[in-house]
Amino acid sequence: MIYYRKIFAFIMASFMLIAVFSGCSEDDGSGYTFKMNLESNPQNLDPQLAEDVSSRIIISNMMDGLMKTDDNGVIVPDVTESYSVSEDGLVYTFELKQNIFWESANGYKAALTADDFVFAFHRIYDSEALFSPYVDDFICIKNAEAVSKGLLDKSELGVTALSDYTLQIELEYPCYNFLELLTLTAAMPCNKAFFESTKGRYGLSAETSASNGAFYLKEWNYDPYWDNNYIIMRRNKSNSEQNYVYPYSLNFFITGNSENDSSDFSGGDIDCFITDKYDKKVFDGSNYSEYSIKSYGLLFNCNSKYFGNRNLRLALASSIYHNFNLSSEDEYTAAYGIIPNDVTIMGRKYREMVSDDSMIIYDNENAENLWRNGLAAMNTVSVDGVKITVPESFGGADYLSSITEQWQENLEFFCGVEVVSQNEYDLKISDGTFDIALVEIDPSSGFSDSYLEFFTASNNELGEYMNYSVTDYLNRIKRAESLNEAVELYSAAESSILSTAVYIPLFYGNEYFVCSKDSADLDYNPFTEEVDFRYAKMF
Repeated sequence: MIYYRKIFAFIMASFMLIAVFSGCSEDDGSGYTFKMNLESNPQNLDPQLAEDVSSRIIISNMMDGLMKTDDNGVIVPDVTESYSVSEDGLVYTFELKQNIFWESANGYKAALTADDFVFAFHRIYDSEALFSPYVDDFICIKNAEAVSKGLLDKSELGVTALSDYTLQIELEYPCYNFLELLTLTAAMPCNKAFFESTKGRYGLSAETSASNGAFYLKEWNYDPYWDNNYIIMRRNKSNSEQNYVYPYSLNFFITGNSENDSSDFSGGDIDCFITDKYDKKVFDGSNYSEYSIKSYGLLFNCNSKYFGNRNLRLALASSIYHNFNLSSEDEYTAAYGIIPNDVTIMGRKYREMVSDDSMIIYDNENAENLWRNGLAAMNTVSVDGVKITVPESFGGADYLSSITEQWQENLEFFCGVEVVSQNEYDLKISDGTFDIALVEIDPSSGFSDSYLEFFTASNNELGEYMNYSVTDYLNRIKRAESLNEAVELYSAAESSILSTAVYIPLFYGNEYFVCSKDSADLDYNPFTEEVDFRYAKMF
């Protein structure tokens, strides 16, 4: 890594940019060049297509949408000057800021208008030209479902430019979190003239990527057979005049993995990084934030010899006393529910509205009764030869021993723990050749749906067990008209899963965003892993 950094510095020096890469800042913290590693090369910088983390990190710094999430998790306007919602909740009208401009490495420049948002949403639902992964996210828009099925032309989609700077979006039905959906990268605008000029290569290079946000893409160098891979972004000067952008530049080093992030940070090669490993030595000399966003638990194979029996599963769930001797420096906290502590719905933490304290209750007497009933129903006196399969990447395998000890003491159930490679683990899960598995439920977005979708009827990892009620709840949540209604449905879906005991929550896993102690105002979204550098300062 040191080698390719030197090459990178030499190349930049040849373009007389040594001063830029020295990282100098003004007294107010502006003018600095922030540096960060990317675990992989961005797959595509087309917001209507991009799904991988590296792509979203770049897109979030080069594109601005109608709404955004601030550093407190609150949904606020982005390129929107003001907006209104009709009394029936079906019509949203956005007045856009003027003097926001597109900029690109090849010199393209144009004003942002409402037509750019119309074209972006048309692209999501253009069944002839695009297979966007975000079709279902915006299905609440008027005629979206019919357009996606080819029954109506995309011009019938309920997204209209009333004027250059007035956008109207009509919904098929009220959607309580529609403004939150507009923070997704898929809702970012797309300039039709620039898009067509790229001749099918939109978002695949610096020259075919345009920015309406804080930074534009200046260089994108990637060769899978060479380690000198990087992305350089520059401040979009036109937009900075309206909303001051503090850094002069962003440098992203495409490393191919995250193994060296901590050492690169300690060595001063990068200014921030994301990790799920607590490192006291590194963290003590930095600014860092902790987020509880991952969910870990035990998944039973309902096709196995024993665990198609609900009483046995419930007995094991009721026999776990969730006291794992976790310290404040642990990467995990005890979990009683599925959705972790820091998941928000419309800017409010779900766990503050729905406590997980009552979801899994320790009741050893009830557990013993359930266990006896389960054994009797199966005409057996014991459960033998069972192991918990754990991927080697999980750092809390030792805590599982305290669980198996409780089962042994309370139920006379002897259960082993097998730690296997990731490949072997994946194979066992896909083939259904496990009894109990430690599973990680990692969000694909900040929405509670991301955690519960694991248990829907479409998830093959659950074998014959399929929770159709969860699928129904999630479909009803999409049509919820209020936050309270949505929260009640989420809670009911979560409870319906736990009542079957096909999954026992154990831990919420932490993630950390670490940055230099001399930095300030780097805004991090732990669910999308996007880092917003617009207001970042280095003193």
